[in-house]
Amino acid sequence: MENKCKIRVCDCYHEDSANCWHCNHNENPQEGDLTDNYISILDKVNELFKYLTDEEIPDGILVESRPKLSQNKAWNLIWFLQEVTHCLPDHIERCDVCGELYDSNQEGFWLDDQYELNGKILPKKYWGSYCDGCAPNVNFSMR
Repeated sequence: MENKCKIRVCDCYHEDSANCWHCNHNENPQEGDLTDNYISILDKVNELFKYLTDEEIPDGILVESRPKLSQNKAWNLIWFLQEVTHCLPDHIERCDVCGELYDSNQEGFWLDDQYELNGKILPKKYWGSYCDGCAPNVNFSMR
């Protein structure tokens, strides 16, 4: 039996994606059997974010009418694809301070009323999404 790539061509990031149907790269990323061609979900969502904001168009893509969304509108669309349609995994977050995307399975914090500071509910001014580099420098704890 022929071993075909389990990634659809439109999802394939292999250098020679036209022949992707016959490769086996990127198989079983959930099992940690990654190849050198593996592109993380964070990198893929970052690429979508840059495309939506017209910062960078992926190599090999020719589009006459390119989207030029603000960063907030682009993130709102990505959020919708995560939370409403479940087309994208919901562990990619955007830092409220620097605006960078991060993988919340690897870093960062989402602070809200589940946390406390000095024995009281964390004040709303600290609520939000933070990458490791931008997290508030306060001693908060889980309630």
